[in-house]
Amino acid sequence: MNVHEIARRASALPDRFANRLPDDTLVGLRLMDEGGEYGELTIELAATLVKTGATVSAAERRELRVLLDATGMPTGLLEQLAVED
Repeated sequence: MNVHEIARRASALPDRFANRLPDDTLVGLRLMDEGGEYGELTIELAATLVKTGATVSAAERRELRVLLDATGMPTGLLEQLAVED
């Protein structure tokens, strides 16, 4: 995955998960997006979803894994997500 694809896909995450995130986290994720910090955005999103117990789909977890892998971030946290099938 090239840098532009990472940016496009990561930039969509805050809006995609907005209804499952605290407002302050959402603001922080959008700032990370503006700064091009896509790996940090993705891992912070995953950590917040775990912390809040928000449910994600299997497809959403796969998308997070792909982005974390592409940005060189650890993926172990994804195993703690509440996944609906």
